Amino acid sequence: MTSSGINPLQIAIAGGSIGGLTAGVLLHELGHDVHVYERSTNALEGRGAGIVVLPMTERYFTERGSALGEGQAGAADVALTLTNWSYVDQSGAIVDAAATYNRFTSWNTLYRALLEVLPSDRYHLSHYVTDCAQSAQGVTISFEHGEFRDCDLLVAADGIASTVRGIVSPHTTTDYAGYVAWRGTVLEGDLEPETAAIFEDAMVYQVLDHAHFLAYAIPGPGDSIVPGERALNFVWYRNAPASAFDELMVDRNGIHRPATMPPGLAQEHFVAELRGDASRILAPQLRDLVLACEEPFIQAIFDMAADRFVHGRIALIGDAATALRPHVAAGTAKACADGWALRDHLGRGGDLDAALGAWERQQLELAQTVAAKSRRMGQRAQFESTMVPGDPAWRFGLFGPGD
Repeated sequence: MTSSGINPLQIAIAGGSIGGLTAGVLLHELGHDVHVYERSTNALEGRGAGIVVLPMTERYFTERGSALGEGQAGAADVALTLTNWSYVDQSGAIVDAAATYNRFTSWNTLYRALLEVLPSDRYHLSHYVTDCAQSAQGVTISFEHGEFRDCDLLVAADGIASTVRGIVSPHTTTDYAGYVAWRGTVLEGDLEPETAAIFEDAMVYQVLDHAHFLAYAIPGPGDSIVPGERALNFVWYRNAPASAFDELMVDRNGIHRPATMPPGLAQEHFVAELRGDASRILAPQLRDLVLACEEPFIQAIFDMAADRFVHGRIALIGDAATALRPHVAAGTAKACADGWALRDHLGRGGDLDAALGAWERQQLELAQTVAAKSRRMGQRAQFESTMVPGDPAWRFGLFGPGD
């Protein structure tokens, strides 16, 4: 029995991204025997770009910051704060502005901070979970290289294309939403001062015809949050009908990329089209940001919602359970919230199946609510073109605006 009064479980986590790491750190601290298995051969550097930091995203560092060891991150180190939300028109003039409080970071900064907390012998690279089978004794997982592992609980944090979900819930579909996000980052110091000035303390939006664009600062090289040393992250949502989507997601080497086109691999004529449209319709500050980005990349937008998160002793979390469209900026926060809720329910001790059932009911309701909101926001912006500058409905949040 652990110091928290619970019987320790052997817990395997498939997927070592932010959601899997958060669950791993929390369940390890609770006293369970936790191992996180990541399919990639190297630490997950360079995934994504900027992310909005909601309270649940940085909760670990907010609550534990003062107790972290030397060299480990606290809440002040993992994100930067911007206090304005501005909308610009095509001329670059600010047409609406509001005082807000939003936190931003880079995917890499948050990932590294979590990785520093989990003991290194608990995080295993080159371990791709390819199969799982349940018995009265628990779950046996199989890895690509032929190794097996028995555990009491398998937590699937292996993303929207989850192998584990495909095994336990093969009827769950992933549906293309009809548009993509072109993304990129540029070092703040690489822009002309008059271009960079608008981003100093503001997130900047431009509402377009059946599209929208946003940009904000994130930590730069060395995780610096000092103005002038930061990076600027942009996201441009652009419609791409299904008939054009497949070709868009074929890279320069002829390889089809089902969900994400990595930096530097988008076909040159698509990048040229992006830059041409930027010169034609974007505000000058946003245009210059896009033109300065050497390697924009593409994130396809999908809807996916499993109708169950628990299958025996297997629990789905994060994007493996429900994929949110990015407009609520809550995908990372939801993955973290799944881990915190799992810790809370397992921390009460008692019957494991009852704890998992209670956890599922709580997180399924949350996921359904926020997923519906994210779909509605995407529909308004991309297909109805009814997004209005300054509309408070666009405030980010998992549980509610700003939360």
